[in-house]
Amino acid sequence: MTASSSVTKVLLVEPVSRDREGLARRVGEIFPSGVRLLEAASLAEALALANDESPDCILIGETVSDFDLSRVSSLARANGGSAVPVVVIAESDSDDQVAKALEAGAYDVLLRSRLAGPEPYRAMRNALEASRMRRALESAGHASEEDAVTGLPSRRVFLEKVADALSSGGEGTSVGVLLIGIDGFQGINSGFGYDVGDELLRIVAGRLRHCVRNADTLARWGGDEFAVLLESMSRPEDAPFVAQRILYALSRPFMREGKDFYLTASVGIALHPADGADVASLIQHADAAMYRVKRLGGNNYYAYSAQMNVHLSDRLAMANRLRGASKRGEFVLHYQPQLDVRDGKVVGLEALLRWNDSGRGCRPPAEFIPVLEETGLILPVGEWVLRKACTQARAWQFAGLSHLRVSVNLSPKQFRERELPKKVESILKETGLDPGSLELELTESVLMDDEKYSVAVLDQLKELGALIALDDFGTGYSSLGVLKQFPVDTLKIDRTFIRDLGEDEEDRAICSAIVNLGQALKLQVMAEGVETETQMGILREQGCHLIQGFLFARPMPPDDVWTWLTTGREAAHSP
Repeated sequence: MTASSSVTKVLLVEPVSRDREGLARRVGEIFPSGVRLLEAASLAEALALANDESPDCILIGETVSDFDLSRVSSLARANGGSAVPVVVIAESDSDDQVAKALEAGAYDVLLRSRLAGPEPYRAMRNALEASRMRRALESAGHASEEDAVTGLPSRRVFLEKVADALSSGGEGTSVGVLLIGIDGFQGINSGFGYDVGDELLRIVAGRLRHCVRNADTLARWGGDEFAVLLESMSRPEDAPFVAQRILYALSRPFMREGKDFYLTASVGIALHPADGADVASLIQHADAAMYRVKRLGGNNYYAYSAQMNVHLSDRLAMANRLRGASKRGEFVLHYQPQLDVRDGKVVGLEALLRWNDSGRGCRPPAEFIPVLEETGLILPVGEWVLRKACTQARAWQFAGLSHLRVSVNLSPKQFRERELPKKVESILKETGLDPGSLELELTESVLMDDEKYSVAVLDQLKELGALIALDDFGTGYSSLGVLKQFPVDTLKIDRTFIRDLGEDEEDRAICSAIVNLGQALKLQVMAEGVETETQMGILREQGCHLIQGFLFARPMPPDDVWTWLTTGREAAHSP
């Protein structure tokens, strides 16, 4: 939001026949409240609208009929000559085309194929923050060299400092660039307001100042990101040392109006000359390193390496293969039985996605599931998984196994999709599966991301008759009070607490507490990852009777599941 208004105006310039409706919906998802979406089908229409409405941010697709890079600057300054951030939606990731767009005055460039991923949020967040900062500076009459919120040097000043450092660096010394992204900070702004967010950013800036030398430069990079320039380093290992100091400085709680806020950060490091000979490559590589940390969960640092480029190239190649995997019939579902140890009865099966990558064999889920999530392919693939699992469960029931239910994992993107309840209802009707035979699994962190939204969606799913399981329970941060709000049926104890159950007293205590909590709330409790008789014996004593793990069966293809269920013999094993 801007400092001057409670309503954010976003101008979307996109042909009606293209992805306009989907983009408009995406904007609404990014900013669920306090946003006014303005729409135009051409650049000419957008210029007129921008003059009248003074938008805070403009998104323009290259596919509009009168698109011209030379006119992007005119659009950015349509209202009284005051710059408005323009984000171009590009059809290809050509370095030349991206560079031309930025030179023409675009604030950022988005690749259309990645609109379902996290990039639109990041681009719009930074663009709106830039707009908000600009207006604050203009109203205060300050020069653009200083960030209005933190008082730190601006991004432009930082880039100039980096350029100067590269040109004047002495022989035998290195220049380091650190990009610091505060993890999950958007939740602070949306949950507590921008005033609280700005005050926390000022406190963060103060702590960061104590982590660098007087000769170094600390700047506000934009949004919830900061940048550090380490000049004339005699030892490259000084940069990771500074990153460690930063993480430690931010680990202490931040107090504001009697509340404690806990923040973590993702830090990316790039060094000159090893990681880049110019400003642009250094910044790009530090940014890539920072986002690698974010993808791995944050609260850490990572130094860029050429190997990381290879890793990113591999992920891009994997993403391209995944786009055609469905058509090639490479996705399959395996199923892992879930048992009640009191009578040995199989109560359900968890559907698990597998990918037989052409020419490369079966890929571990940990390799390709994150790529599906990042690219947005998880939405069509997730819908396929749900339909396939329901169809298979209905077939087993028709063959005589009427008591079986099937569990399907929902990804964060699937759960946030507004049409999810309707899709689930449609698939249940299409396949003929009784809703009570479908269990949908979600993690704590997904539900806690937006509690009100989560309760509303879960209520709709429960109205259909579906069961809800809270997966990986114990690794999140939901309190008993919050948990009572969620209409869940089953708590699944995370496998990390099961692994050392026989030797670790703390793990035994945690499992016992979860079982007692489930019983108090009249919920079923299931332990996943059970591999030994010792683990099962402890869980049985604690009152946990639902078990899933290699002790009984590994995930199996459908035909082997039938053999296992009807003969008691496991026909096949899969990872």
